[in-house]
Amino acid sequence: MTPEQLKEDTEAALTETSRQVQAICSLKPEAYTFENTFLAYTRVGEQLKQVQALVSHLLMACPTEEMRNAQAQMLDAVVQFGARHVEDNKIEQTILAAAKAPWVEQLPEEKQRYVLQVLQKLKESGAGLSPEQLSRKTWLEKELQQLYRQFSRNLAQSLWEWQLIITNPAELEGMPQDWLEQSAAAAHAAGYGTESAPAWLVNLPDCPAADVLIHCHVEETRRRCWEGVTSEGTAHAIDNEPLLRRAMELRQELAGLMGYRHFADMQAARRMMGTGKQALALVDELLAACKPAFDAEVAAYLAELSRVKGEAITRIEPWNERYYARHIPPREDAFSVSRLTPYFSAERVIGGMLQLGERLLGVRITEQKTCRLCPGEQAPEGSVEVWHPQVRAFTVHDAANGQHLGSFYMDLYPRAGKQAEAWCMPLQLANPGPAGEIREPNLAALMANIPAPDEGAHLLHHRDVTVLFHEFGHLMHMMLGHAPLPGQHAMNMEQDFMEMPSLLMEYWAWEPEALATFAFHFQTGESLPTELAEKLAASRKRAMLRPFMSMLRVAKADLEMNMHYSEKFRNRPLDEAADELLAPWQMPYTCPLPCELRSTMHTMSPAYAASFYTYPWSELLARDAFSRFRKEGILNPATGADYRKHILEPGSSKPARQLFRDFMGRDPDPAAMQQVIPVP
Repeated sequence: MTPEQLKEDTEAALTETSRQVQAICSLKPEAYTFENTFLAYTRVGEQLKQVQALVSHLLMACPTEEMRNAQAQMLDAVVQFGARHVEDNKIEQTILAAAKAPWVEQLPEEKQRYVLQVLQKLKESGAGLSPEQLSRKTWLEKELQQLYRQFSRNLAQSLWEWQLIITNPAELEGMPQDWLEQSAAAAHAAGYGTESAPAWLVNLPDCPAADVLIHCHVEETRRRCWEGVTSEGTAHAIDNEPLLRRAMELRQELAGLMGYRHFADMQAARRMMGTGKQALALVDELLAACKPAFDAEVAAYLAELSRVKGEAITRIEPWNERYYARHIPPREDAFSVSRLTPYFSAERVIGGMLQLGERLLGVRITEQKTCRLCPGEQAPEGSVEVWHPQVRAFTVHDAANGQHLGSFYMDLYPRAGKQAEAWCMPLQLANPGPAGEIREPNLAALMANIPAPDEGAHLLHHRDVTVLFHEFGHLMHMMLGHAPLPGQHAMNMEQDFMEMPSLLMEYWAWEPEALATFAFHFQTGESLPTELAEKLAASRKRAMLRPFMSMLRVAKADLEMNMHYSEKFRNRPLDEAADELLAPWQMPYTCPLPCELRSTMHTMSPAYAASFYTYPWSELLARDAFSRFRKEGILNPATGADYRKHILEPGSSKPARQLFRDFMGRDPDPAAMQQVIPVP
């Protein structure tokens, strides 16, 4: 994909889209069928979406200014194409007329659901709007996309923008030796320090300041690193706050244009929650349920800290929180997850993760030979082209019949320009052929920023392991989703169910029985001792409250900002408004924290905006669903086969609640889900 190729592909896709539209519009009412109206409408613009997916992926994985400019030109061409069709609403009239045809009522239930999905999609595209309104809708959506891309670019820049050079080793007292060696090597590669006078580099991606917050005994160093950790999306030159504020204004206008009270309602219309009010009620209910345990935990923590330090402590410096959690109080039975790192060799973890997927889901995952090409070069036979030498490629086949279900890339390590954090992105989602058979495999990319290999052992922190398993859960959803009708793929289901498979997959990164399949000491080959595995599992239960509360705080801020921006956020500093809103559920800090919305990509993502509550809600669903695996065996292929059949494969061919019911034999159990909330 080059800028020139992007232009050529865009023009070809627009031509094909125009042909598809014309084919539908030219139909006579007596010729309407389910296939040439509803199915055909779903497939309008498939090629254009494919082009947009590929270029969006490249701009997150390996961006160039040339490709960014080419994408902007592509979007202009798409907007102009849409503008030419604004006044011609024949396709809308055709689909609406077909929906009123008597034969629609005679369709099977699954096809009638499909008709409703198409009508909802038609509404979202602007059916019923005047030409002027439709033109404004197109402009608003384009502006929001540009804000999202700038937000993403700012985060990628800030990930590499901040660094700290340390020349006095005393300032890093307490840091692990392997971290110090990696940091010194990074400093040397960047031109700092000499053999006789070494330096150490601290940054966010590969010599993480987050590690300093846990291990370093020097408070001033921790304070400086905390400033770095909280600089994502907040540094003056790349502050994301103006982008957030602009997005709120545009979203409110867009929601009003589409007939919704606010953007949260617009986003919730096709989600399990239904409305923003219900989503916020869920979050508030969970916050209230968690508060007694949270308050008790904070009180006990501050009391113990006061006892150890010999003074009354009612507030804590945010840069000391992780350090104190690790070092104070020093209990004999204290367990540190970092003790497990020698057992998490990257290749063993990745291989074990893939093998678990094979065993549970009845698939065969095979790595492919890759190559990196220049424009115009042909890939050698048997090789798969990748966008960077570190990228790996795999195929997924059904273990029983050999059917090629999907292929995926794996791009795991940080590099300059690459988007931060981790995500899984669909690049091509298969549409079924006649009679619902698989016509083509799915294609996706698993993206992460785990520690890159160095000259020594390539070891992962447990948090990196859980990140990989989380994204692998998304990946298997994308690979195995083969719904019976076009457009019903896994990525088109209710968004607030989308995180359930990924959060469910995380459980296998914590369970002793699963760890026994891939956690081996990188030097001795010894399997992870049962005692450590059990302590890890127990630590998750003890440590679950704080990350869960963190998700709830972001979810509340996200919903409140999209529902009540004018009343609670406009004309007020973002940090002040957010701090006031979330104070009851925060640790008592000595200074305010920057608002997390600035650095949370999901708050700007079209899929997750006003929907971050998806994570705590999906955590509850995953907790409930995992109870079946725990009962029947977490490595039980029969349970895995049911999970694949009832959750992963159907996509949006059934409502999400029905998928859950099919797998569990019941609706989500509030009592079971509440187990995720620790009691005081």
